[in-house]
Amino acid sequence: MLAHRISNGKGPRMTGKPLRVQVESAEDVAVVRFANPPHGTISNGGAADLVAAIRPLLAAAETRAIILTGGQDGIFIRHADVRQIATSLERVGMGSVDPQAFATSAFAELGAMLDAAEKPVIAAIDGLCMGGGFEIALACTMRIASPAATAIGLPEIRLDIFPGGGGTQRLSRLVGRHRARLFMLRGDVMTASQALAAGLVDEVVPCALDRALELAGMFAGRSTAAVSAILRLTATDEDRERLAAEACRFGELGLTGEALPEALFQFAEGDVGLETMR
Repeated sequence: MLAHRISNGKGPRMTGKPLRVQVESAEDVAVVRFANPPHGTISNGGAADLVAAIRPLLAAAETRAIILTGGQDGIFIRHADVRQIATSLERVGMGSVDPQAFATSAFAELGAMLDAAEKPVIAAIDGLCMGGGFEIALACTMRIASPAATAIGLPEIRLDIFPGGGGTQRLSRLVGRHRARLFMLRGDVMTASQALAAGLVDEVVPCALDRALELAGMFAGRSTAAVSAILRLTATDEDRERLAAEACRFGELGLTGEALPEALFQFAEGDVGLETMR
């Protein structure tokens, strides 16, 4: 029933070309779909579009639960735009960008907004979800995956970088520091069932979006005050400084003197995804 109501709700809202953020809402649940064809990566512009789409929903009294999902078959958010990362690090090396700017980027703003949300935000992962895409999912209230999510993880180390969009802190919060360290040092990429066993996702079901709609409907039926209180009182401010330090440390990779941006540009030119690297 809820899925039917969503499909007949307000029409999709498109933002940017070719990047698309679609918002579908009906009654008290909103579905936000992200797409950036053909590869499904996300840039800071994409993160800004998600902030612009989700922030009004968090403020709207009539919206009581939000679902974030992918708008392309087989992709949630594949990973961050590696070309943009390479360009940014190159500019840091040239002195035209301050590493501190990474802590105030749209990507950082998106993660902080989701962390602080006082409404449930469910990541419905029906496809590839790595790197920056998984960091966004980690900032959500919960994560539901389907078998179509054949690659979930933080494989940045394979490109000689590290998760700089909140991954070091939010993964540690989720599974513990030791397991998170090993996961990132290995650059692990998992199937949905492996991610469930590792505690990275909360459920694996045939269709993540269908299950997310069911859960969103349940949350929407609860007391708004009680739900908000639970989310507010279980939030933590302890990670803020560490998240900022993580982002700045990521930016400082551009100061190492290594040929890092060049390697990242080569990867971007190769037209492949992180799931193909070992």
